[in-house]
Amino acid sequence: METSNYRKLFNEIVNGYSPCLIKEEEAYIKHQSVSDLVDYESVYDLHLNRAKLKGLPTKEEVFDNLNKEGIWTKSDDSELDSQKFYIQSLIKNKKNVFLKSAVDSINKQIKEAENKYLELSSKKSNLISNCCETYALNRANDHYMFSSFHRDKALREKFYSQEEYEYMGAKEVSSLVKIYNEFYSNFSEKNIQNLVLQDFYKIYYSFSETTTDFFGIPVVKLNSFQLNLIIYTRIFKNIFDTSDEIPDRIKNDPEALLDFANSSDARNEMKNKMSDDSSASTIVGATKEDLDELGLSSNGGKSLEEAVKKKGGSLSMKDLIDLGGH
Repeated sequence: METSNYRKLFNEIVNGYSPCLIKEEEAYIKHQSVSDLVDYESVYDLHLNRAKLKGLPTKEEVFDNLNKEGIWTKSDDSELDSQKFYIQSLIKNKKNVFLKSAVDSINKQIKEAENKYLELSSKKSNLISNCCETYALNRANDHYMFSSFHRDKALREKFYSQEEYEYMGAKEVSSLVKIYNEFYSNFSEKNIQNLVLQDFYKIYYSFSETTTDFFGIPVVKLNSFQLNLIIYTRIFKNIFDTSDEIPDRIKNDPEALLDFANSSDARNEMKNKMSDDSSASTIVGATKEDLDELGLSSNGGKSLEEAVKKKGGSLSMKDLIDLGGH
């Protein structure tokens, strides 16, 4: 995303709405708040009770039958839970890793595990398309989406009346879903993180201590995008404020910055050990890039590869200190 697009994203987050076109007519999509979420839950409960009264099976009843038929069993649920636990364990253990190459390897494992989890989760979700909970969820999502479209920037006039919403054709619904999904994808967590790291945005860091200083409104009045923006502003401000050894190459990379911050304890512990010349611990598999980030890059024309080869494939912490010229 270009800098100009991030400026546009920031402007829309501040305004609390995003402009769009519906059949060449200008409209505005409201950024939903806590009160809208409460409304969503009320609509969900209403349709859930209606579905039960009509005799539609509940999710629990569907899975009881699927388990008896061997289509989705308790062992499948156990596999899904195990995969979720595996992802959580990888994320937790990553905090104890300080070498970039090792962090990159774990991130790859996390992505692979998440893809497998999503595959299993999607398979399970597809089996309950005809139950009370899915019906209520779809109806609530429709209501949430349609109620987001307005005719004015003040967000006082809905674009569709309740009757128009109820009798809308499938083609028009599909078109609106596409518009809404495109709008929503612009405000992904990753995009908001990247926005916070833009040079033009960093002047706002010092005003992020309170939401009234930043947005002029209390935190309970913020919409979800504004909350994410203020949270990540504080997170990245804290990272920059508390660390003076951030590698230049990651200063605009939100994922790498978060990994760097999360591994700070492990990195500091390793550096403390390295200050002890008598330490016999070994950093196995460290790349030149790893050592550069730790301030242990080679000096005097002596290459890391030569040093590793000479020492039999790995370097002790004292070797690394000597190699770094300390």
